[in-house]
Amino acid sequence: MTNNQTERHELGRQGEKIAKATLGGKTTKHTAPLDVVDFTAGIGYEVKAISGMSKDLKIHITDKSLARKKAFAKKYGLKITLIAIVIYDENHIEMFRGKLKQSIRISQMKRIGQ
Repeated sequence: MTNNQTERHELGRQGEKIAKATLGGKTTKHTAPLDVVDFTAGIGYEVKAISGMSKDLKIHITDKSLARKKAFAKKYGLKITLIAIVIYDENHIEMFRGKLKQSIRISQMKRIGQ
């Protein structure tokens, strides 16, 4: 992995840990379609962690990836929720919830917490 890929991977895993601690469920393997799953509640979370210093606070999911996520959710009877973790620094983190779709801006999502 390049340095940039490693940083994005670490940021993603950090976001998954934050979502799991806040929402419950279990984190999945790196290759799983969804990042955090709560089978008891019947919810799967797709977690995207992004730096608050990014120019454009927007999430994009490819057609192929979206199809895998929907197929996984259907197979296990899960509702899917998109969770965005915006990390400004270690003391300033914001979490947002929204509908899973191909492209969405953070400003279109509902803030959760604080």
